[in-house]
Parts: sequence; structure tokens; C-alpha cells
Amino acid sequence: MRNHFTITISDVHGARDYSFKQIFKRFAWLILFVLFIVWSGGAAAIWWYSHQAEQIERKHSEAVHSYELMLSEKKNDYIHLSSEKRLLESELEEKTKQAELLDQTLQGLEELIGSSTSAEEPEKPVEERVKLVQLSALGKSLMLEMVPNGRPVADFVGVSSSYGWRTHPVRGTKQFHKGIDYRGEKGAAVIATADGVVEYAGFHKNSGFGNLIILSHANGFKTHYGHLSRLDVKTGQFVQKGDVIGGIGSTGLSSGNHLHYEVTFVQRKLNPAPFVEWNLQAYDTIFQKVEGVPWGSLSQVVNERVQKVEKQLLHRGVSLAANSAN
Repeated sequence: MRNHFTITISDVHGARDYSFKQIFKRFAWLILFVLFIVWSGGAAAIWWYSHQAEQIERKHSEAVHSYELMLSEKKNDYIHLSSEKRLLESELEEKTKQAELLDQTLQGLEELIGSSTSAEEPEKPVEERVKLVQLSALGKSLMLEMVPNGRPVADFVGVSSSYGWRTHPVRGTKQFHKGIDYRGEKGAAVIATADGVVEYAGFHKNSGFGNLIILSHANGFKTHYGHLSRLDVKTGQFVQKGDVIGGIGSTGLSSGNHLHYEVTFVQRKLNPAPFVEWNLQAYDTIFQKVEGVPWGSLSQVVNERVQKVEKQLLHRGVSLAANSAN
């Protein structure tokens, strides 16, 4: 019995004995050992795979988190870029409207001063158009400052007598009236119609104009202001266009308060009406209406002055556009 071993199994029905040889015992231990090895290997494998799965899950979570961060950044960048795009589009639309408005304004100025181009001519750059407008406007402004233009009264209430033949209101004889008589209340402002120097300011007995002011302007022009109630300037004084030089009155040979206004060029009496109507909007009309004045040579002189101004500005490194903008 040394080579045998007994296993006793007890239950409610009693105990039973089973006898086995020792080889079976060794085989059983071998099976248990193999099962232990398999279980241990399986447990180790399960642990390893579980660890690997945890690492993969962690890397996946990190990748998902990194992707979500990148997606959020890209979304924010897209929102920022979309906002900037809308802002740029709005600014571009505003600049386009401003450019259209400036172009319309420039066209209006070109038409106003008579420097607009015809449809057949090629479109000039804006800078050149602005420069031409400035040069033309500067020349015309100089001409309108030097040569008499506009009404000689601050408040216009009508004309009592025009240039030409008439019956004298005091003498009753037919005479050629060499000026224009403007109605007005006594003391109403009389203004200079161009830059100049006061050649005469005082009571003039021989002419019948009473208190008389004679302004000497550039390039041979003079203006006379007669029957004044007062004199606000003195002989030798410089005046500018628009300055008040006296008041409407009835001094001298006069039937009532009014201003007698004359325009002369080199001692030749001219009809003041075209000069009164002359302005920047109707600049060229005077050249056809008034004869006896060398308008071509006068315009050439003015253009030469404008060119000198332009050269001086360019010499100092300042363009007309920059100078006018400042």
C-alpha cells in the first residue's frame, strides 16, 4: 500500500474511500502546477494588456484633449479673422464711398473752374487732377483778387441807374452815365471790389461826386465810389477785397442816398455790369463781354505768378496738395 494513497469523501450518506496509486498523486500535482503556471501567465497577460489599454486610453484622451484645444484655437482664429474681414470690408466700403464722393467733388470743382476733361481724353491720375484744379483755382483766385468783381455794396437793395445814356436826375439833361448807381440807406457799407491802394479819399468838388474814394488796383484797373456819407479809409492805405471803405450817402450833386460805382482800365471807363457779375462760376464770361482789356497777357502774368508759387513750394519740398491740406 506504499504505492497507494487514499482519498476519503464524506457526505450525508456516509464516507467513501478511494485508493489511488502514487503516480496519480504526482500527476495531479503536475496538473495543478501547470494550471498555476497558466493562471499566473494569464493573470500577467491580463495585467499587461490592461496596462497597455490604460496607456492607449490615456494617450487617446490626451490626443482628444489636444485636438479639442487646437479646434478651439482654430475656431477662435476663424472668429477673429471673420471679424477682421467684416471690419476690412466695412472700411473698404467706406473708403469706396469716400473715393466716389471725392471724385464727384473733384469733378464738380473741375466743372466749376473749367478744367474738366472731355470723354475722349484719357483719364488723368487723381493727383494730377487735384494739382490742375489747385493751379487753376489759384490762378483764378489771384485774378479775382486783383481785378474788380462783385457788387460794391454789402447789402444789395437794387439799382437806380445803369451804365449808359440817361437823363440826369438833378440837371435834367441827357448824359452818358459812366457807372452804376446802387440804392441804399445812408451809412450802409460800401466795400472794395478788389485788392488795391487808396489813390484818393476826400470831397471832390469838380466831379460832383461829393465824398469820393478812388482805389488803384493791379494791372491798370481803378474803381470809383461816389456820393459817400463817410470815408473809412485814407489816401495811401492798402485795402483788400471785401474791406468796408465807406458808407452810402448823398453828398455832391445827388438827388438821394445812393452809391455811384465806376470801373476804369488805363483811364478808359468800362461798363461795371460784367465785372459785378464776374465770379468763379462764370469766370470766362467777362473775356467775351469786356473788350479793350488785354485778357490774354493778363492771364499769362497770373499763370506765371502761379508757376512761381508752385516752384517755391516744390523747392521747399512741399506740394500744392500737401500745402492746401494743411
